[in-house]
Amino acid sequence: MTKEKQRKFDRVFFQNLVVRQIRQNYLDNLTGFTWLILQPLLLLGVYSFVFSTIFKARIPEAMDIGFVPYLAIAFWPWMAFSESIISASGSITANSALIRKVAFATEQIPLATVTATFIMNLVGYVAVLVVLQLLGTSIQWIYLFLVIPLIIFMWVFACAIALCASAIQVFVRDVAQILPPLMTFWFFTTPILYGTANLPEIVQTLARWNPMAWFVTRLRELLLFGEINMGVGGLVMVLMITVFSWLSLRFFQRFSGHFEDFL
Repeated sequence: MTKEKQRKFDRVFFQNLVVRQIRQNYLDNLTGFTWLILQPLLLLGVYSFVFSTIFKARIPEAMDIGFVPYLAIAFWPWMAFSESIISASGSITANSALIRKVAFATEQIPLATVTATFIMNLVGYVAVLVVLQLLGTSIQWIYLFLVIPLIIFMWVFACAIALCASAIQVFVRDVAQILPPLMTFWFFTTPILYGTANLPEIVQTLARWNPMAWFVTRLRELLLFGEINMGVGGLVMVLMITVFSWLSLRFFQRFSGHFEDFL
């Protein structure tokens, strides 16, 4: 097979993997698609009630817009990010039969899982933005041209982590039990339920090195406040994630040749 035909085969094969994942998890049954919308809404409602009604949470930078919009803008992208990584971490072991039968670049499997999860969750994200607008929150739609590449880069970051996690799980099956609590810890150390101004100054400094803190802060600035604050820190973050993504792909490819021996 020539290189051109191989590239075409890989492209079509990847598209089929994404479509299969979407149909399997969301479209083939009503419950899957409905739960995709309802689960984040239920969690959003619970967190909003607990933090705004019980604990009386006050976020200085969200006083003019309200706690719920401030939470929703960051919460939905986090759900796409977290769910895609957890789902993709077991994708190689779940597709062991396919790997044995067909010769293809196995990194396409976790990448397709992340892609399918992002696509479907971002459909819900757009719906949430529309609902927030209808309920009175002023969404800065004009900055959508910057939000889209920001989310694409978040997808790249999720793909990089998924490649590492899915490769490791082939050899260490405990990753399936370890990863969910790690993602929960990451969630609570990211300023999603609170603002960075609520953190002590030294913790604020550390939070700047949390890539997800950078992502959710930029999304809030763009969609809620209409502000563009990329700066030098943004260039550093882009460089860090780019290097990490390249290393993750190399890591996956280095060990993918041994997958069949452990599946």
